[in-house]
Amino acid sequence: MKEQDIRPQELLERYVELSAQDAKKYFSNVERRDVPCVACRAKDAIYQFSKYGFDYAICNKCDTLYQTPRPSPDAFEQFYRDSESSNYWANVFFPAVAEIRREKIVKPKVEGLSSLCDKIGLEVNNIIDIGAGYGVFLDEWRKRNPGTNMVAVEPSCSLANECRKKKLHVVESMAEQVSGYDDFADLVICFEVLEHVYNPLDFLNTLKNMARPGGYVFISTLCIDGFDLQILWDKSTQISPPHHINFISVKGFELLFKEAGLTDVQVLTPGKLDVDIVQNQIKKNPDLISNDTFLQKILNDDNKAIEFQKFLADNQLSSHAWVIGKKSKE
Repeated sequence: MKEQDIRPQELLERYVELSAQDAKKYFSNVERRDVPCVACRAKDAIYQFSKYGFDYAICNKCDTLYQTPRPSPDAFEQFYRDSESSNYWANVFFPAVAEIRREKIVKPKVEGLSSLCDKIGLEVNNIIDIGAGYGVFLDEWRKRNPGTNMVAVEPSCSLANECRKKKLHVVESMAEQVSGYDDFADLVICFEVLEHVYNPLDFLNTLKNMARPGGYVFISTLCIDGFDLQILWDKSTQISPPHHINFISVKGFELLFKEAGLTDVQVLTPGKLDVDIVQNQIKKNPDLISNDTFLQKILNDDNKAIEFQKFLADNQLSSHAWVIGKKSKE
């Protein structure tokens, strides 16, 4: 898989451009306040850089990178509801790559998560997908696990309708406002949402409440320990405020899940794109690693680059993270 497959350059560039414009439009004059680390709640952080008018700091306790001082939740809610970049992602970007993502990302994700459930001895009869989007994951999960009772939670009216077209049971609501599903699911899943949310701990507690005692919460999100984020830093297109404001570390995930009362926490980084992302950026800016001849030797050799990506994935060093934790039976 290549970055171009799932994030075509022309679409990505337009999305980044619109995000920068929306950052100025919706957040130039709003009040902001310092927030503690979004992973471990520590109040000890060092400023790193600014991007599109948003400051980022790194936590001295767990190495999580996060946006602070932070605008209010209301400001973000208006942004996601009305902004051009959000609409572009939902109505132009994602539909253009939905089916290739099904093949390249979703089907392997279904297989990977099913295997993970088998390893931990979790039988999934009831599953809730938070931020189900187009419903592609649940659609593929149903093909592999046809007996599962599935619930798609999706606040967007247009995306909720896409889920209904796939004959999924839909709760058209923000996760925090869902009722009637406490202690329901064997597995609560949430893909690529945590990097967006205002308060990750509150959000994780919301997901935990939907899991049955002894059930599990699973998220996938961005991890700041990942190779491409560490190399590219503020030049990374994944650091794209106002959309992506939380980049939690492996240690931060462990502390966050523990704070939420989840146990048996596992952090995996099965990413496949770190090397390709960096290679693409080097083509645009060769000076990025001009002083690192060792890294150049790895990235300029196709076989070494492939093996290096495997090494990153196997050693919690990819920027694509999977985190799973168990809800206490008590």
